Amino acid sequence: MNMLMWLLLGLAVAAVLVLVASRLLPSPFARLLLALERRACGFSSCWKRVGTIDWHYLDGGRGDVLVLLHGFNADAHHFVRVGRFLRNRFRILAPDLPGFGQTRYSGELSFDVDAQAQRVLDWLDALEIDHCYLGGNSMGGYVSAAVARLAPDRVTALWLLAPGGLQEAPYAELFQEVAAGRHNPLVVRNQADFERLVDMCFVHRPWMPRPVRLHLAERAAAGCERALAIFAALRFNSPPLEDFAAEISTPALIVWGDHDRVLHPDGLELLASLMPRRQTRLMEATGHLPMLEHPRECAGTWLKFQTDLTSGLRHPESLGM
Repeated sequence: MNMLMWLLLGLAVAAVLVLVASRLLPSPFARLLLALERRACGFSSCWKRVGTIDWHYLDGGRGDVLVLLHGFNADAHHFVRVGRFLRNRFRILAPDLPGFGQTRYSGELSFDVDAQAQRVLDWLDALEIDHCYLGGNSMGGYVSAAVARLAPDRVTALWLLAPGGLQEAPYAELFQEVAAGRHNPLVVRNQADFERLVDMCFVHRPWMPRPVRLHLAERAAAGCERALAIFAALRFNSPPLEDFAAEISTPALIVWGDHDRVLHPDGLELLASLMPRRQTRLMEATGHLPMLEHPRECAGTWLKFQTDLTSGLRHPESLGM
């Protein structure tokens, strides 16, 4: 048997082994795939103990610090793909917020938005990060805004990607179901719930390997009861974003997808009308997770804003806020 035949045989055996592993051990295989994507995009997986919390976070890139906070029932991995287009300009830190992802804690925690914001500040203190750019999607955007209110001197600028917390905006499809008393699609109980939620978050869902989908659905279902409690704390025990948006003097870029079925795109103009220093961008043919659906374009909105901001700091009349 010549060398080519041995090579083909080896590839065939490797393909069979990969297929078997993906079927018999979906979670370990999924973790391997996620780790490979993180590495390919330039991120390392890190840990930091702060009080009773073992924070898991991703760290990658170089330059000014950009902290990115994920949304409800998500994790730091949501920013890996967009981070690939930002890592040459920023050092990106993306934590798994307590209650989600790999971050673990002991005892009881409060999950109202101010408590979450203070925990982010404590984590930044532990990392000796005094100043940073700060962004977040959905729940993470709500928490980011609360951080800027609590510690305005520590946040250079905000990047709010379809932020949660607005109560006066029209209900999008997902919150119409919540208001009608049906099951909250954000709270995943099984694989079917997970697939439905993913469909609601995108116009065109990005490719996701089957083992990864199985792994994420299983992890979300295991935290179902905790997710219900966190959702209630954010919705009923936290000040609406409308109540404090006007207090935020930090420059902000607000980005929304025009086909967002989770948080209504009208929230863009509502929030813009309240925040004194903001720019806005409505992304076409985009759902609730622009950093995953269109990572290059989403990164471009931030890079342009940051360039404008830097220019505006030197020449304030040019910022146009």
